[in-house]
Amino acid sequence: MRGPASPKILSLLLATAISSSALAQRADGFALYVDRHPTDAEAQANFTNAKFEPRTGCYAGAFIDLDNTILETFKDSTGKVRRLPWAFESVVGKTHATYFYYMGYGRRLASDWITKLGQDGKIVHIALEPNDGLNLVMDDAYLTTLAKEMGQTKTPIFLRFASEMNGPWVKYHGNPKQYIEKFRLIAKKMREFAPNVAMVWCPYATPTNPIPSYYPGDEYVDWVGVNIYSVTFYNQDPRMSGKGVHPVEKLDYIYNRYAKKKPIMIGEYGATHFSALENTSTTEFAKKSIMGMYESLPRKYPRVKCINYFNTNNLTLEHRKNNNYAVTQNPEVLNLYRRIIGQDYFLSQPTDNQGFLADAAVQIPVSGENPPSLYPLQPKPIVQKQELSGIVRLSGWIEDPTGAANMHFLINDKKVHVGYTKDEWFYEFDTTQFTNGRLKLELVAERSGKTLGRYPISVIIDN
Repeated sequence: MRGPASPKILSLLLATAISSSALAQRADGFALYVDRHPTDAEAQANFTNAKFEPRTGCYAGAFIDLDNTILETFKDSTGKVRRLPWAFESVVGKTHATYFYYMGYGRRLASDWITKLGQDGKIVHIALEPNDGLNLVMDDAYLTTLAKEMGQTKTPIFLRFASEMNGPWVKYHGNPKQYIEKFRLIAKKMREFAPNVAMVWCPYATPTNPIPSYYPGDEYVDWVGVNIYSVTFYNQDPRMSGKGVHPVEKLDYIYNRYAKKKPIMIGEYGATHFSALENTSTTEFAKKSIMGMYESLPRKYPRVKCINYFNTNNLTLEHRKNNNYAVTQNPEVLNLYRRIIGQDYFLSQPTDNQGFLADAAVQIPVSGENPPSLYPLQPKPIVQKQELSGIVRLSGWIEDPTGAANMHFLINDKKVHVGYTKDEWFYEFDTTQFTNGRLKLELVAERSGKTLGRYPISVIIDN
């Protein structure tokens, strides 16, 4: 991984003390956080041991095939032209662990493309769509061949079959019983011939009412996904504003219902920086939305283990000219994406079969207070009497769809920093400037002069 330089934290309390001393986390995620490596117990607490699941952290993924600013391409064996990940990564400044593409059910598998991505250290994510209806999904030679060919690639594959089934816009909506039957058939074939495939069940964020009726069952689902988009207006309808919706509001239903038993994947996410309906730039909306989504994950949604950015300009598509989501086509949005995705928390590589980073050349510890370096650095709520050393990165967080909240950082009741935007909700705390011993930290969240919350806490400086 190539993220920003890690702050130096020389000592932490035992995992048992951490778990018992933390302030109760509010529903809006408000807390004072410090970047540190999680303990074994903390990592284990959010790990379900699903196929390809990292113990902690979140895979960075993307869809790039329709981004015409990426000129380096590969023509696969089916005749499709694919954009090369390294070209995208050179722009966004971060290697991504997984890339997805769409495949119509009944079409040939691009085995050479899948194999190439696998050799480059990627998890391949296939959105397999039965766009001609579920009746064509049968236990036949096509399905058996498809499963065998996926298995022969030896590449880790996320297979997202018939996603967004809860929406009337797809042809496989409306018959939950048949849907479950077909999903289970696909899962059984993959288990038989392609053990390298993880099955992803992925509704759209709305409508929520039909979602449970389509669930195939724990035995057949490896990951639960959800597709989410942040747009200024839904369905290009000026009566349906999305400007005041925080992106994680659309995540809550799936997360609250399924995250305790399955890792969660955001199958597709995009935020518009140009709206066709308004015919104007919506750059600030995109920045606020992307920041809100990605920064929420380690703080409030640690069981989201993969997020895939939809890097596409839909304004160039004949069938869907609505929004431009491509971070590569807006300098301000690109700079923000680079900063956020550069964090260690967003993983650049698949983990091994135990959920640890594959290139971590350290012995996996069984217990102990020293956090192992193979766990990525991430924001964790500060706890009472936590020991801090060196330079540490503090951050505040609250779910704020208005974008107007600000964060006040105080040390021993003296204000040291005010963050007026999400970009500024951070403070580099040099503990060497203070005498060893107990010290008071406090975070105050305000909006329009009104206090939204206070987070006072005592820490121990130990340099």
